[in-house]
Amino acid sequence: MVVLGKREIQKQQIRERILAEGLILFSERGLEKTTVADIVEKSGIARGTFYNYFSDMNALFDALIDQLNRQVVESIQLTRKQSTNLYDYLHGTFKNYFDLIGTDQMIQFHIVNQAHIRQSSYQSDIIKSIVKNLNRDLKSDLKVKSFNEKYEFLLLSYMLVGAPPELFLATHTTDINLTSEQLSTFLAKLFYKVLME
Repeated sequence: MVVLGKREIQKQQIRERILAEGLILFSERGLEKTTVADIVEKSGIARGTFYNYFSDMNALFDALIDQLNRQVVESIQLTRKQSTNLYDYLHGTFKNYFDLIGTDQMIQFHIVNQAHIRQSSYQSDIIKSIVKNLNRDLKSDLKVKSFNEKYEFLLLSYMLVGAPPELFLATHTTDINLTSEQLSTFLAKLFYKVLME
């Protein structure tokens, strides 16, 4: 276990405060309408301090997406360990994801920043790693027989990663009112059928 000194703890707390205020402001205004001055004012830090942690607003936004994606990865790993079959794994992974982003603040964050979230997520090393691991698992561990071309496994991996956020946005920007359980069940049934045929 690494013990942090007082200075490192303070730096970590400042970074977390900037991230927290960034999430609040991005949820209210969106990335395009949030400025460094807004973050500095809300965080109670000097402008130069912001730049010690992030090069610009896009870097702050990307850090928030990475933080969210790390939570998704932890959830996937835990669900995989606890699942005894493919359906439970799919359902548990989707359910954990929808629960994670299902708070009022996260719903608003996703609605206001749709395009930026897509761009940041697909450029994220974390998402690339998830896709790579899914691709490997689909080919080897799951032995999916419906597909045999490399690109098909890659596309299926991207669909498994991309479908939940798109379904989430579709249901939260329309008058469709479904629970995370209903969304998870639908996606688990859909992909289970595709993977097991």
